[in-house]
Amino acid sequence: QALLALPVIVLTGFTFACLAMNMTALAPNYDFFMFYQTLVITPMMLMSGVFFPVDQLPAAVHLVTMLLPLSHAVDLVRPLMAGHVPAVWGLHLCVLAGYAIIGFYLALALTRRRLLK
Repeated sequence: QALLALPVIVLTGFTFACLAMNMTALAPNYDFFMFYQTLVITPMMLMSGVFFPVDQLPAAVHLVTMLLPLSHAVDLVRPLMAGHVPAVWGLHLCVLAGYAIIGFYLALALTRRRLLK
């Protein structure tokens, strides 16, 4: 079962690479990337269940975490590494794939627009 985590990890990496490419296409300079790290990645890691359970968060924040791609990756990988099948694995995979697909095409469009300027 733990080997099933590898494709999920690859999909998660692709998803975050697509999101980072969007920031690359929008960044006016190098210093802009610190805003992405500080305002997007760090709060996502704190709210997605990477370090502590999402159930301990307030209800309103818990709803926001369900929109974050990292929370779906954590909900998939953690049970797989423990040797269990995640409860709603289809939903988690669809959300990750949706972020990857939308992020990829958005990154293509933004990069193309930036290169043609």
